[in-house]
Amino acid sequence: MLGIAEYFWRLIPANPILLRVVQMNGKRRRDLFIRCGYLGLLIGVVIFSLMSGSTSTGNLSELAKTSATLFQVLSYCQLALVALLAPIFTAGAITQEKDSQTYDILLATPLTNGQIVLGSLLSRLFFVIALLISGIPVFSITQIFGGVAISAIVQSFLIAAGTAFATGALAMAIAVFKVGTRRTIFSFYLFIVIYMVGTFVLDQVPYFKISTLNTTTNVVEMSKTSWLTGINPFLALRTIFHESSYTPPLMADLPKGLTGWPWGWYLTNPAGFYTTFMFFISFVLISPSILMLRRLAQSTTSLQTHIMQRLGITRGDRTRKPRTVWSNPIAWREARTKASAARASVLRYGFIAAGLIGAVVIAALYGMRQAPRYASIIDVNSYNPDTKQLAVYTNGEPQTLLLTSGTSITYTDLQLPKDEKKDGATIQLSDLLSLLSSEPMSVQAQPNVNSGATYWLKLDVYHTGRRLSAPEARTALLGVATIEFAVILLIVTNAAASTVTREKEDGTLDLLLTTPITSRYYIWGKLRGLVSFVLPLVAVPVASAMIFVIYDCVRRFSNWSDPGFQWIVLPEAVLLLPGMLVIVVAFAAILGMQMSLRCRKTVVAVMSSVGIVVGACGALGWCGYSLLQGSKNTGIMGLIAAGFSPFTLLTVLIDPYTFASDSFTADEAASSRVWVFVVCWIGVAAYTAVVWTMYKSMVKNFDMTIRKQSR
Repeated sequence: MLGIAEYFWRLIPANPILLRVVQMNGKRRRDLFIRCGYLGLLIGVVIFSLMSGSTSTGNLSELAKTSATLFQVLSYCQLALVALLAPIFTAGAITQEKDSQTYDILLATPLTNGQIVLGSLLSRLFFVIALLISGIPVFSITQIFGGVAISAIVQSFLIAAGTAFATGALAMAIAVFKVGTRRTIFSFYLFIVIYMVGTFVLDQVPYFKISTLNTTTNVVEMSKTSWLTGINPFLALRTIFHESSYTPPLMADLPKGLTGWPWGWYLTNPAGFYTTFMFFISFVLISPSILMLRRLAQSTTSLQTHIMQRLGITRGDRTRKPRTVWSNPIAWREARTKASAARASVLRYGFIAAGLIGAVVIAALYGMRQAPRYASIIDVNSYNPDTKQLAVYTNGEPQTLLLTSGTSITYTDLQLPKDEKKDGATIQLSDLLSLLSSEPMSVQAQPNVNSGATYWLKLDVYHTGRRLSAPEARTALLGVATIEFAVILLIVTNAAASTVTREKEDGTLDLLLTTPITSRYYIWGKLRGLVSFVLPLVAVPVASAMIFVIYDCVRRFSNWSDPGFQWIVLPEAVLLLPGMLVIVVAFAAILGMQMSLRCRKTVVAVMSSVGIVVGACGALGWCGYSLLQGSKNTGIMGLIAAGFSPFTLLTVLIDPYTFASDSFTADEAASSRVWVFVVCWIGVAAYTAVVWTMYKSMVKNFDMTIRKQSR
């Protein structure tokens, strides 16, 4: 399987750039190990899926379902690996040629612009495409029991290949048009991640759904897919599995204005549109690069500078005040110089502002109530149990009558899910009294006019609730906090993985080694500076949780007697999140520094450190989620796992009633919260011990590692 890719690539016409990379990749052990690891992961997924989905009956239909499930898992796994590896390998096209000073040599050769651009592009994509081709025999296993069409397998590979080609073409365009610098590598990678995650999250928002007419029932419904399905690889891949919960609409169900080309094709066939669009985007990005390669290379100004000159905008002479250096200049350099650049400052403060504004918006929507259906309201103080009278307030003026068993009471709750919502359901008197203890409700009241209006004849109670219900607020806050911390981990891992290799490549490490700076001083300064650099970013999810804790405290003190009160965010999150998030950031920093010290190239160091961090957090998070959603006994193990996984801890502190419902019942909630508090600090201590051990090891082996690499 490992030699299939090389066989196909030999069929390509000779291109010295491409052939050089193919031969180098075929000889390097590191690439062979990565391919073996990739195939080993796919084979492990196959074995695990077959073991977990096996049945004792041996029914062919059950085997076909198992094969279909296996295909879905393999397709998602393959696309995730391509989405992770393609930006890492293709982003090297931005700076690798310029850093190695071979760019001008290529331009001086008889090679055409097309050979240079296409050779560079295919050389970046060779490794990714080789992985895809080598995985074909693994996917062929799904054909043994049936249940999977060959066309679906082809579509799965085309979606992954289209993603890789579009990523590579974008990297080449950035390189040719001189809009990329050394720091662009991570910005480019981060943009890809945010784009995929952001469109995946927005796909769940009803605003992006499409109103369709069901021709069978003649009822207007919201589509299961959205406007974003055709531009997100994971969403487009999901449509080829024909899931009943996520199927694109039929052409006949679309409104008349959307049945024409290309909207009809885009909405009814997202997978086909995504594949075609990605290859078309690749062609659009590559064509200008081929036409203008040498013309742009001869220019001494970048595209940004050229546009500023055309607009009459000049930077001018700039002065700045002298800055105070810390006692450890290495730490000051890592913490301050990374954040002092204009681009870095905009991204940094933009991240902070977006995170805080998002938390405030979620809290505001949760605090706002929907417009009442009726002008009259009833609340917790409306009913008097001694006199058995109910006061209905209209414009602040109460009308008080008896509430008896003869009163007809109907109730509508808009906050219930669509499949559970009952419009005007008849309820008992006891049910109404229990509802009055939660929130005010609008009501249309009709007195018994035949007997002098001595009691209420009919009550139509309408509970509109909040703009954003409590479960929806928890889900939104959890999603935002998870994305924020994932981005923070990517930022600190990339910065740490390039902190030493960057100094090796530009020669400043040799200058530092001639100074009296010791290895302990150097490594501790790097670690302290990296953690200080991301501390303002770590404060964003902590501050978001604190906003809801403060709001819940105000809500709790204003209505202390409410027996159904539930925290949106558990208050101990204010103490647990800073400790856990900061030490995990320090772990990612020290891990990236170790990879940066051992590896010679920045791309290799970034790839290795990001893979380890993502793998560790993913494995711990998956174990924690699986245990939390198990039985009551395994839920305790999930709470223990939450103390060692930052993402599981975020889930337990923000939305325990959904993901750990068995452990957070009315009787078990207090003990579960104690478990989380204690185990979290044990996890912090364990991470601290790991960071300290890795730090001591780096200090001890620093000189030996540098000497080995200087050979």
